[in-house]
Amino acid sequence: MKKTLKNVFKNVTILKKIGFISNKFIVGIYIHSNNVKKNSMFFAKKGEITDGHEFINEAIKRGANTIVCEKIPICINKNITYILVKNTIVSLGIISSNFYDNPTKKIKLIGITGTNGKTSIATILHQLFYKMGEDNILISTIEIRILSNKYKTIHTTPNIIDINKYLYLGIKKKCKYAFIEVSSHGIDQKRIYGLLFKGGVFTNITHDHLDYHKSFHHYLFTKKFFFNSLPNKSFALINCDDKHYDKIIKEISAKLYSYGLKKNADFNAKILQTNFYGSSILINGHKIFTSLIGKFNVYNILASYATSILLGKKKDEILKIINEIKPVNGRFEQFLSNSGIRVIVDYAHNPNGLKTIIKSIKEIKKKNVRLICVIGCGGNRDVIKRSLMGKIVYEECDISIFTSDNPREEDPYKIFMDMKNFSSYIEKKPILTILSRKKAIKTAIKIANKNKKYIILIAGKGHENYQEIKGSRYPFNDIKIIKNFLNKK
Repeated sequence: MKKTLKNVFKNVTILKKIGFISNKFIVGIYIHSNNVKKNSMFFAKKGEITDGHEFINEAIKRGANTIVCEKIPICINKNITYILVKNTIVSLGIISSNFYDNPTKKIKLIGITGTNGKTSIATILHQLFYKMGEDNILISTIEIRILSNKYKTIHTTPNIIDINKYLYLGIKKKCKYAFIEVSSHGIDQKRIYGLLFKGGVFTNITHDHLDYHKSFHHYLFTKKFFFNSLPNKSFALINCDDKHYDKIIKEISAKLYSYGLKKNADFNAKILQTNFYGSSILINGHKIFTSLIGKFNVYNILASYATSILLGKKKDEILKIINEIKPVNGRFEQFLSNSGIRVIVDYAHNPNGLKTIIKSIKEIKKKNVRLICVIGCGGNRDVIKRSLMGKIVYEECDISIFTSDNPREEDPYKIFMDMKNFSSYIEKKPILTILSRKKAIKTAIKIANKNKKYIILIAGKGHENYQEIKGSRYPFNDIKIIKNFLNKK
């Protein structure tokens, strides 16, 4: 792909130009100097650890012919174009959109944000629209998918260059819709700046990511900023059962719609019956069955139904297809051995997500069936939530097994201490602490194998296929481990 500087700098506020040639072309844009290709543009952005301005010369050596920066280098290369801007990240949003022909002007982009439920709703919408014959793009924590093509993803919300690139590729393949998870980090770091959203969906907001946001107020404000930024021709679909609903909807100029189970809403659902095979529910008075389990998934289904309606899809067509929607990988994903051991894998990695999944299991399991939970907490992340999660598992589950998650740079035993740092009026058997996650899972299955009246919940990693330890990622997948152990029983 090739674009002239005149085209890519359209609508960008420029403070100073050095060596600017309007018909000079670039073939790519980069924020990491080691990725730079010949005749490309490099953005010198200030990061939390490093400053991209220190890598300008490295980018030029690798072939960059244009530099966008917040301060002009002392030594100027006469063959290079330097563009001074106030904020490189803001400029990056506009320029990357221009480079990829402003894809969000040609596609209906829906952003889903909230503490829990983002991946499920985005994936359900992707499945729904695909089954309705609408080619679409999915950008989620689990994967990026354009038709049958899958792309790996590291962040919940990719950088703005990649988002525009995937949207551009999708449009080339005739996609008309795109569903993207919008994380609080992505909003705060302006990874969605310059995108035009047709609509936004708010799931819920509870304790999470306070290592980054420092306060719940900032976390809430960041989520709210996304909806305040939606244009008045867009729609905002908000979960009215969330206790922060009134704060979220303030100053929204987009068309406001609500969904919920408890209160009167534009889109309402009622649970008729739920078990380990699925849920029978009413959506605005229409009875349907879904193989997705638990109240939290009813919210996800309802939000997906409402979004589809707001995008102009017919009610009867949506309701007919919902029962074909498959569970999302690593989200209440079940496995049942021949001997009757039931194991549930879920990505729950914050207090509310964990409490919700445990409550859902307890609501549908038989009273004489006990619950084992294998759980860990991530290193170098929100320390406060560790004891909250530890207490939830200890008080709500019959057997608690604390193990390693993604310890990253931290000592796992320090994480265990944090998880156990709570007081409780309940006296139970001691918590089992097993450093090896594989051994922890094996132990849970061994206990359940001796007494079939157990259900096992493996929480925290869900779809992830690695463990991050001391700066390296090692292959590890809860689901593969479970299948291997269950097949041996």
